[in-house]
Amino acid sequence: MTALAPRNAERLAALTLAVVLASTPAGAAQPPEETVTEELIRLLAERMALPREDADRLIRRLREEQSAKAATLQSTPVASSFEPPAGAAPQPADPKGRVRVVYLPETEKQRIRAAVREDVLQTARNESWALPGAVPAWVKGIRLDGDLRLRQEFDFLDPSNGTQFINFQSVNSGLPLNTNPLPGQPLTVPVLNSTEDRQQFRVRARIGITAEVNEWLTAGMRLATGNITNPVSTNQTLGNDFNKVGLVLDRAWLDFHPDPRFGIRGGRMPNPWQSTELVWDEDLGFDGVSGSYRHDWSATLQQSATLGVLAIGNTDFNYPASSLSKENSRDKWLLGAQTGLQWRLDDRLEVRGAVGYFDFVDYEGELSQPCYAPNTSVACDSDISRPGFLQRGNTLFGLRDLVVLAPTDPTYQYFGLASEFQILDLNLRIDRRLEAGAHLILDADFAYNLGYDEGDIEALVPVNNFGSCPADDPACTPGFEGGAYAFLVNLSWGVPKIVSAGQWNVFAGYRRIESDALPDAFTDSDFRLGGTNAKGYHLGMAYGLASDTWFTARWLSASEVTGAPLSIDVLQLDLNTRF
Repeated sequence: MTALAPRNAERLAALTLAVVLASTPAGAAQPPEETVTEELIRLLAERMALPREDADRLIRRLREEQSAKAATLQSTPVASSFEPPAGAAPQPADPKGRVRVVYLPETEKQRIRAAVREDVLQTARNESWALPGAVPAWVKGIRLDGDLRLRQEFDFLDPSNGTQFINFQSVNSGLPLNTNPLPGQPLTVPVLNSTEDRQQFRVRARIGITAEVNEWLTAGMRLATGNITNPVSTNQTLGNDFNKVGLVLDRAWLDFHPDPRFGIRGGRMPNPWQSTELVWDEDLGFDGVSGSYRHDWSATLQQSATLGVLAIGNTDFNYPASSLSKENSRDKWLLGAQTGLQWRLDDRLEVRGAVGYFDFVDYEGELSQPCYAPNTSVACDSDISRPGFLQRGNTLFGLRDLVVLAPTDPTYQYFGLASEFQILDLNLRIDRRLEAGAHLILDADFAYNLGYDEGDIEALVPVNNFGSCPADDPACTPGFEGGAYAFLVNLSWGVPKIVSAGQWNVFAGYRRIESDALPDAFTDSDFRLGGTNAKGYHLGMAYGLASDTWFTARWLSASEVTGAPLSIDVLQLDLNTRF
């Protein structure tokens, strides 16, 4: 609600004087208990169209002016402006001191009161300064939305899994790993848990604001739980000694749309591509600029095209921080293009497909020039090519070509991606509408890494993703085993978006993601707890408990494609609400 502007308050005060003249007999010593004007002011305050303090101030001023007018009329003779009809007998002169007033019939008073009241209310409606629920014009273009999810997650890890899964993300985000400790000292390597079950109580909260700045520009922002070290999750695990939950800026973008068919979006934006959770995690945001265009071939056939130039990594301005000699920039980019068709065959059947190509520029690792690094403060020229974030699955190699002067020299090492990534992605959705708002939806997605070259990877001497050897061949040395393709199939039945009690859906699917089919950093963080080199199924259901409130249960079961055994099952129980 908004307070009256000064000029509107003055207008209201002026109008109240007109009502006073119609509602208060001239010469009265005291104003009535509550005039029509006072009643109007009181009603405006009760309906929160006028602040209470302003209403009290106007009523006090009104009564003071009424008292002053009454005192003036009592002390000063008033000549009537009423002229008798022509031919009427002259009226005798009034005795000295007698006051003559004009008499208005009650019906005339009521007509004046109604006219003034309607004038006040019409002015308020026209200028939106005293209407219940009235808001400034700029507020009408703003929309708030958000959601909250409580999750109980159970992670079941097979006790027979392998145990030597190095936490390469921990190595790359800290000091380099010494792979040649001094004699008698153990090799200390951060490793991932692969055998012990865990459970986590987690929360995800998001609140966004979208503003229609004008007819061709929209701005958006969103805050979310999470952190700035994991781009594929906005979950926050609870149970940290009752400590507070972190909140970060998850979205900040501008959308320029001079034409309904064309738009350019820049900043930190939602996923601009038509996709499934095979290639991109649903919580992933994109930094950069994208442009989209839509063409309607007919009332039932539409074509879309999207281009994107997105920043993955930007070189630290002072890199390397501990050296007087700085390295050239090695920024990492995602260049993407996608075109798609949406075909509505009839009122109940719709088919949507898209073809995309995603080129990750300078995302792979680079072998350094010969580098002597006797301690952790020395940087080699390829350290900057290590990935900023990893989950698990991609093939890695040692980035540094280290110079060793003595057998006991330390070998401090970072690790980079052995494969280039140039992804061809094909996805398809067939949506069949059933009765009562239900749908039967089939999603299929296939991705292939055109940049994968097994010979180039082997030449870099990979450190993971090896095959297995027969148990009866102790002399066997396992060789590299990787892969370049991924696919997903998912079938769902029910209401796609639950908005009310009693609505439901069920879903099930299967996927396979070979080691270097996709960058493991950006894939679904729930399936085998994130990454590539995984295969398995998922199934689940959702049920509406109330308006925009629903329960979801999901089971995801996955194991390795190649290499050491790693089977992980995940059960997620979610309570969701949106507003």
